[in-house]
Amino acid sequence: MSPDETIEKALEIIGEAVSTDPSDFEDHETWKFLGLGDLAASAAAADLKNAVGVDMKPEHFTTYPTVGAFKAFLRGDDSEGQITSNGTSTTQPQHPPPDIGPPDPWENIPKPKVPLTVTLQGSPTTCSKLLFLFPDGSGAGTSYSTLPPIAPSVCVVALNSPFLRQAQDFTCSVERMARLWLSEVKRLQPKGMKYVLGGWSAGGYYAYEVAKLLVAEGEVVERMILIDSPCRLEFEALPTQVVGELTRKGLMGSSGAKKAPEWLVQHFTSTVVSVEKYMPTPMLVSQAPKFVDFIWVREGLVEDVAKSGLEVDLSVKVTRFLLEPRGELKTEGWEKLLPGAQYGVEYMTGNHFQITQAPHSDDLGRLIKKIVAQE
Repeated sequence: MSPDETIEKALEIIGEAVSTDPSDFEDHETWKFLGLGDLAASAAAADLKNAVGVDMKPEHFTTYPTVGAFKAFLRGDDSEGQITSNGTSTTQPQHPPPDIGPPDPWENIPKPKVPLTVTLQGSPTTCSKLLFLFPDGSGAGTSYSTLPPIAPSVCVVALNSPFLRQAQDFTCSVERMARLWLSEVKRLQPKGMKYVLGGWSAGGYYAYEVAKLLVAEGEVVERMILIDSPCRLEFEALPTQVVGELTRKGLMGSSGAKKAPEWLVQHFTSTVVSVEKYMPTPMLVSQAPKFVDFIWVREGLVEDVAKSGLEVDLSVKVTRFLLEPRGELKTEGWEKLLPGAQYGVEYMTGNHFQITQAPHSDDLGRLIKKIVAQE
């Protein structure tokens, strides 16, 4: 069997173990990200040994943690991406280049139908601290309007998606979306003030990418607040089929209405497509915010998925994250993107879609007040 045939057969076996078509594997993806747990790794190693004659052990999936490194190992070039005994990699992880768009990020982007920013509390010119909050998949920064007063000294600014009410035009990457917001964020921030950025769900990805843009320009991002935002290194994009199921069962929508408005579903679906292509790269320790705070919910959307009538694939980690009750999550992979920070973890009431709905929004406001009061 040639090396190429060995690789093809091996990926077929692993694909069966993680319920993924091997043609969808990307070289930069880790086995952990693809859902290959310890039991599945043991079974796949045994199958590989029998099927292709490779002396496989489960720990090979740790020694060669990415698809690309594993393929190199099967070819006999086992130096590529190997993890050494002290836990370091012999090469830098390979990521596809981010799709940042053209030099002018607004090229071929339609004029927004809503303002990009909405000042919800305080004034950027009189408050001593600004908090920028990026939207979840709905794209509506006004979801944060339910927050109770944070502090007289804190101005709360929410970001609206440029594609709100025109989701059919939302085809750009997470990185390009961040560039669309950058000038507006800089316009409102008083010169010399350190930035505080936050975001709920996909809003955490936007906040992270805007932070990278700011520090690249010499600005200081002092703090990030990540609100129930599953790290893209550890979690997949939510399958669009799950979005359809949640809509069908009336489980999606920040308004609490039984049926989510069509514009919200459209924007949420476009967000999912964008997030599916997103793979963030780490910040340097010298660039990362000094403080990174996590706010998680413990409740799932349903108490029992089997009894809910939802037809979903629970082998997808992010689907379980959204639907099932959870334990107490910690940094959950974000520490790899934001190294060296002081991490804080808080927990609030409600499920993922109830975060900005009363009475849970009061709990969110209480935690944000506690966080931003820290120096």
